[in-house]
Amino acid sequence: MARYQYPPGYNFFGTYRRALQVVRSPLETLMESVERFGESYSVTDGISGRMILTQNPEFIDYVLRKNQKNYYKSRMVTEKLGRFIGNGLLTSNGPYWLRQRRLIQPGFHPQKVKELYGIMNETIGRFLTTLPTGQQVDVYPLMNRLAFDVVVNTLFNINLPSATIAELSRIISEIQEFVITDIRQPYNSWWFEWSGRVRENKAKAERARDILRGVVIERKAGKAKYNDLLDMLLDARYEDTGEGMTEEQILDEILILFIAGHETTGNALTWTLYLLANHPAELESLRLDTVNLSIADTVGHPKLTAVINESMRLYPPAWVSDRVSLEDDSFNGFSYPGGTIIALFYFGLHRSANYWEDPLMFRPERFLKEKERSRIFFPFGGGPRLCIGNNFAMAEMALFLKSFVHQFDVQATPIQPKMRALITLRPERVMLTINRREFKG
Repeated sequence: MARYQYPPGYNFFGTYRRALQVVRSPLETLMESVERFGESYSVTDGISGRMILTQNPEFIDYVLRKNQKNYYKSRMVTEKLGRFIGNGLLTSNGPYWLRQRRLIQPGFHPQKVKELYGIMNETIGRFLTTLPTGQQVDVYPLMNRLAFDVVVNTLFNINLPSATIAELSRIISEIQEFVITDIRQPYNSWWFEWSGRVRENKAKAERARDILRGVVIERKAGKAKYNDLLDMLLDARYEDTGEGMTEEQILDEILILFIAGHETTGNALTWTLYLLANHPAELESLRLDTVNLSIADTVGHPKLTAVINESMRLYPPAWVSDRVSLEDDSFNGFSYPGGTIIALFYFGLHRSANYWEDPLMFRPERFLKEKERSRIFFPFGGGPRLCIGNNFAMAEMALFLKSFVHQFDVQATPIQPKMRALITLRPERVMLTINRREFKG
């Protein structure tokens, strides 16, 4: 039997105790383990072998880019989430994933995303006219709603009933909550099946598909063009056959856009407002640097980009991801068999004093320095599976921030928010004071 050199870590009983702690406080538990064992450590379940967690940027880059052909997404995503939202870009692997990526990638080219700036900006403008103000405004539900509205409007560019939008948002949020519970409590998977919770969430997913199917059928029956993402999905053709996607494939990809395209952005915007509220000098500097920007100049503006990146460094929406090795592999003295899960801990890396000066401080200027743009920052993953919507998300966040800081003042409150490490790093109770400004820049 081949012998492997795993990183140091927990034995079976230590892993079990740690698993209980991860359920209660995942971020703290993982950070403590890194402090104890180093940037890479391993755990075991006594059955399928050991899993490795790493926040080493070279190891992460090796898995995501340098040797990416030997790594697939693990079944924790492809099966646990895929059984509810289908076989789209986020949940597929191998040749099928590559074929879908090549098909859809052109629709997210920067030039194509640019065509959506107007829809984004109009959606943000309408949202800001009704933004609540006061001493303690709960920011996350608002940012989550805005991000969902932007996805809906850029995807469909039609007026969906508000009740329908609210239902879709609720379904997607509830499915994600269940999936992360199922992933963190594998010992309860049998109970989730037997008690009907899996069946209940599958019914919710089917309801979402039925709603979206109605929109797709109506669009296909009409002749009008809306220049939105749905048009892109319907018009896309495979190079080898010249055929388009089936209706079920289109629904899979639409659900992926909802899952990946709104909560991550809503999280990032919430944390960004929280950080600016707690750093009034940075807020005023951003305001002064973004006076009278056009839409085109706003997207990609260095200061806006730096603020957003620094926020995602401290609070990465995708705080962890995983890959599974297809064949035996090794890195930097470690060796492990095929089938080993590698958990990539971006949150820990982004806050590591080994790579960042004053890592817990909010300092956007660090991203104005070229030397800080190395492979130690993974807000959208990396390699061939770099988030396909990264340009879309950055444009949306820049447009929002520019408009917000010129229309509103935001201040901190004594209430400390919580980080909920679900599939994404969800903020909870981010209570800020928001007031409308008398003059707009």
